[in-house]
Amino acid sequence: MEWLSVREVHISGGIRVFSYDRSCNYLYPGDMTGEKTAIEIQKYSSLFSDIRSLGLEVVGCDFFTGSRSEARPEWRSKPSSGLGWLTWEQGRDWSFIANGAFRAGDSKLYDIATRISHQLRSCEWRVRQLSESYMDQLNGKLKSGDFKADQRFLDGYTELCYLAVQTFLVDACALRDYLVEFYWYVKSTGEVSITSIGSLLRYWKKTPPLDPHGVKIQEISSSGGWLDILGSYRNLIIHAAPLATAGATLYAVAGAVKLSNSEYLPFVKLPLPSDPERLKEERNSGRYFDDPALRRARFHNIIESAEALSAPDSLTYASSCLEKLSAWAASLAELSPVEVEVPVIVPIAGSFKII
Repeated sequence: MEWLSVREVHISGGIRVFSYDRSCNYLYPGDMTGEKTAIEIQKYSSLFSDIRSLGLEVVGCDFFTGSRSEARPEWRSKPSSGLGWLTWEQGRDWSFIANGAFRAGDSKLYDIATRISHQLRSCEWRVRQLSESYMDQLNGKLKSGDFKADQRFLDGYTELCYLAVQTFLVDACALRDYLVEFYWYVKSTGEVSITSIGSLLRYWKKTPPLDPHGVKIQEISSSGGWLDILGSYRNLIIHAAPLATAGATLYAVAGAVKLSNSEYLPFVKLPLPSDPERLKEERNSGRYFDDPALRRARFHNIIESAEALSAPDSLTYASSCLEKLSAWAASLAELSPVEVEVPVIVPIAGSFKII
């Protein structure tokens, strides 16, 4: 039975690095034809720094360990700075908070912490799904034989990419609200029940926060703050229209990145609307439908090349947003009113045998 120990690093744009050992590491696709290209990795622990030194952005990594028939991916997103696995670690640590709450008899806190732990893992997996859809989009375009840098295009994979990012946005906002619910549970005196960012901000209009965590939440939720922008994207797809057709129709964009070794690597970009809040307001008010562009054929109403190139990239945005949510979760964990407790399984006497 063949035993595997493989790392597959997800790179922005749908690129991959496969790493078997020090002597077998390669980029896929490695050139404009889709052929893999060998790269040098100094040692096992330098994999991510060696990749970044090429000028590539790491999204996360799949670890495959076990027999070829049984190996499944153990996915972890990679923060842009620092060591460790921020989101994975927070998913674990919040489960420890839940265990502490359970042992302390605090059922409400146990429920909230369990949901936060689950949602961190869910959001982390959503980023992987989005990255996988990027790889499918890139491979599909390369196989078509018509890959040109800065070309806008639309095929069967494009819609799947936007469906994946929409799913991430919904799950990310669920995590946001769970974290708000935790904050309010440990900081309030129980006079009102708050379980979402919207209800919290409405409450703060009359009674602004004074504690550091509350002030920080208010800051990142204010107009232009990263949590506000996240909510705007979610509200656009829930209350107005799908991302890809909310404004000018969004096409995928083909690109070529120049590495530090002067080689060029193909990638794809799935642009996001630059101003989701404005789009939602225009659609809900009806102003959007007065746009003369909408009176033309649908394929004329597509995002302009310059706007597509400057717009946020879906995978980069999701990865960055997950990192911010995970850092926020780590900060709020400091407010836990119970001790963090690692679960310990103790077998009943006489029921456990070592053979």
